Amino acid sequence: MKFKAVDEINHFSFQDCQVVEAEVSLEGIRFQVEALIVRPENSQNTNFTESYAGTTEIRFIGGTITSGVKDGFKYYNADDVLIKEIPDTVLSEDEVSALLKKIEGAYLYEVKDEENEYILALEFVDESDFNTASDSYTLKVKAEKVIVEWDFYMNRVQH
Repeated sequence: MKFKAVDEINHFSFQDCQVVEAEVSLEGIRFQVEALIVRPENSQNTNFTESYAGTTEIRFIGGTITSGVKDGFKYYNADDVLIKEIPDTVLSEDEVSALLKKIEGAYLYEVKDEENEYILALEFVDESDFNTASDSYTLKVKAEKVIVEWDFYMNRVQH
């Protein structure tokens, strides 16, 4: 791969990022994603502006998932009256494994580095019904380091 950023996860934007596949192995956790944005301050950004990377591999070296949560939500009517509240649900190891098996197409809309513990925010959007709340999840991953690699840049981000 042509571009390689090590421990620069905060120098990427995940606002449009979609998961192609995920894999957990003895070496760690690997995601292949599309539409990852490389920020100007990233050491590998030769464009000096926000730019989309081509298909990108994100590897959490020595990574293990320490917890998983299905995010709850509150549903209000037009008069701001609470209609329904669903609390957060802590996922079992089996539920996290099942989540990773169906992750293709999910949006990885945020990754935060909190001293080698990474908070990943995922959303599964049902494009056939935009009137319902989509399922979102938060995973915590402990890792030694994060390596992000891609072969080429696509185009600059238009705001």
